[in-house]
Amino acid sequence: MSDHSTWCPQKYFAGHSDAARRMSDTYALHRIGAGYSAHGKWFAVRLDDGRTDDTLYDSKPDAIRHQHHDERFYTFVKIVAPTMTPCDAEVMLRIARNLHAAGFRMADPDDKHGGKEVIRRSTAEDQLAQMRGRNTNLIMPWEA
Repeated sequence: MSDHSTWCPQKYFAGHSDAARRMSDTYALHRIGAGYSAHGKWFAVRLDDGRTDDTLYDSKPDAIRHQHHDERFYTFVKIVAPTMTPCDAEVMLRIARNLHAAGFRMADPDDKHGGKEVIRRSTAEDQLAQMRGRNTNLIMPWEA
């Protein structure tokens, strides 16, 4: 089991889910395997178990199209400069699952950008508040 971030809500519990560890591992493997060419690419992660097709796509619409019309059961992750720890993956998966459970769909195969994105919060505390659905000056889709 990996070390937890100081802000991680799971550090006092059993640890991270297998889905979060899979997502974190996939992110790291893409960053290591493809190096700088992975920056800005996308991969798809199943919401239920964190599995991927191990493919990097050039854009979010490409990632959506290759999920065989099951895009509503996936979240789409963009490779960016920082790493993704299991703690980060747990938060990201929880937000995506909460949005999905509330009927909000992030993937839109007909949109030229692939659909909507959750605005990343600037601090770890803000990210956790977003995950829990407690926000200031922001109405989440499931609160509307």
